[in-house]
Amino acid sequence: MAGSLLSTPYPTASEWKRLVEEFSPEAIAHKLLLAHVPYVFRDEPLKYALFRKTIADAFNIEPSSVFIVGSAMAGRSLKGADIDKTYSSSSDFDTLIISEHLFTDYVMKSLAWFKEITCPDYTGKRPKSPEINSDNSKFVGWLATHACKGIWRPDSLPVDAMARIQFFETFADVSLKTLGLQLSDDTVAKVNGRIVRSFDDAVKDLSASIYRLRKEFRGEKVESNSESEAPSLTPEPQA
Repeated sequence: MAGSLLSTPYPTASEWKRLVEEFSPEAIAHKLLLAHVPYVFRDEPLKYALFRKTIADAFNIEPSSVFIVGSAMAGRSLKGADIDKTYSSSSDFDTLIISEHLFTDYVMKSLAWFKEITCPDYTGKRPKSPEINSDNSKFVGWLATHACKGIWRPDSLPVDAMARIQFFETFADVSLKTLGLQLSDDTVAKVNGRIVRSFDDAVKDLSASIYRLRKEFRGEKVESNSESEAPSLTPEPQA
């Protein structure tokens, strides 16, 4: 029965191949976000509630605005070529925060970096705009592409951008605090995340990943997607 497959808590690789054919990406995304205890907390749902509260306290939001996505949610990679790769203790908690206020705040903080690299030189008779190098141009493109979809990601900025540093510092603190919640070895992991403007934007983002997964399973051409090819969320060491 098709309906029972959507209610399966943590589908196997073969079940995922059926799932994406029998249900729409949007239906699967709603199920994962609204009616799902992440795989990493499958045996300890109370710990998931405490985890959400810890993140929420750090960012001054409601716990209900905090979600886990990625392999920690599904129990396995949701990339076609890696669908057999299951979640492990070396994996990160990829946390998704839904908050219009935080989204706006971090986009504005990101614009402070953008101002630094684009501020004209006013010492001459006419303002002279600086040249933007290829690396900064890449980050500007990532930042704009994500923001237009209602998503702010720290990896949309260079490692020395203050908004990125502040975000990762907050999550580093949370990572240390969550160690106090560890009740089993398989939940020890780093905490990373992104901010999404609204629940609808979160569903669209997750649905796009599931739609891409379906195309990969079918062997159809998947166009290169600059935002999905962005660097890992794991912060790089500061010089």
